[in-house]
Amino acid sequence: MPRPWGRLVAVGLPLALLGFVALLVVEVQLARGGTQLGGPPLDLDGRVGRDAGPGLRVLWLGDSTAAGVGVDDPADALPTLVAAALGRPVELEVSAVSGDRVGDVVDDQLPATHRVEADAVFVSVGANDVTHLTSREDFAGRYRALLGRLPPSAEVVLLGVPDMGAVPRLAQPLRAVAGFRGRELDEVVREVAAEAGATYVGIAAATGPTFRVEAGRMFAADEYHPSAAGYRLWADAVLARVPFLAEP
Repeated sequence: MPRPWGRLVAVGLPLALLGFVALLVVEVQLARGGTQLGGPPLDLDGRVGRDAGPGLRVLWLGDSTAAGVGVDDPADALPTLVAAALGRPVELEVSAVSGDRVGDVVDDQLPATHRVEADAVFVSVGANDVTHLTSREDFAGRYRALLGRLPPSAEVVLLGVPDMGAVPRLAQPLRAVAGFRGRELDEVVREVAAEAGATYVGIAAATGPTFRVEAGRMFAADEYHPSAAGYRLWADAVLARVPFLAEP
């Protein structure tokens, strides 16, 4: 005859797991129903810097963080901040699309690499793969496919997955789960960067602590995307890793 405690555990654990999953589903729906940022996509393409002469040709691929979601002024967007701080003229083209995952970059954004003879390619993608539960294996496979199709002569800079455990819009325990998944996929970005000889920027490690402590300043009104101050912090992290792109 089974012991009462054993029977209780056998019944209670599945119920607890079911309740946890149900709670996560509710929190996902609440997060999706939060404040939405309006306005058309920012136009980030064009020359940055007034100096004469040919500019460094820079292509940005990725998701909303590369498209400037969270700010109203193109000058506050991450690609523009980085380009403006290089100390040389930059011909900037941004193909990033809000909501895109790594598979979307491969399928929809990569054609831009054939139109632009880029000297440097930046990739910022992964947050949507976290929230849409892209498996580690699929994320790694698609990311490797992406790197394999970039211009071989271009400098490649990969931004890691941000600290998803810092996002105020995600309630606990969803925030903790997203943080764990973000670290898992960030590890993939670091690994594929090493394999391809690309430059990896650890956005989560460099900016996550500040985003957690100063969330009200670092996040935009939707409590999900970086604010202008948040993107400046990201830009500092990127610039620290790409001195080779600055004015020679």
